[in-house]
Amino acid sequence: MANLRVDDLKAGMILDQPVRNRQGVLLLDAGSRITDKSIRIFKSWGVQEIAVIGDRPDAKGADGQAEYHGKDKIEKQLQEKFSDVLQDPVMAAIFKAARSRLVQDLQKGGSSHEAA
Repeated sequence: MANLRVDDLKAGMILDQPVRNRQGVLLLDAGSRITDKSIRIFKSWGVQEIAVIGDRPDAKGADGQAEYHGKDKIEKQLQEKFSDVLQDPVMAAIFKAARSRLVQDLQKGGSSHEAA
């Protein structure tokens, strides 16, 4: 994880933590891929610093560390959202499909969380 000033952000970076304005309104959720538009929105809301995975869009050590953290983050977020329903076989199947899709998007460099 790297904390970067908004001026140092680049499109393609992935948020490690949700971004909220000073009033606590969610601007972009953790795991989302930053776009040029989202950077403009952060600046317009006075956001100063953002936590991103790695320190550049393709930040990955020889051991694939940034990709691992991205998968770990996806797993954690999905576990939180599905924690009360995983005993249901249908919900467990949805969980697996969502995890597979999000990891696939991460590996392709895209994100189904693309927003703002």
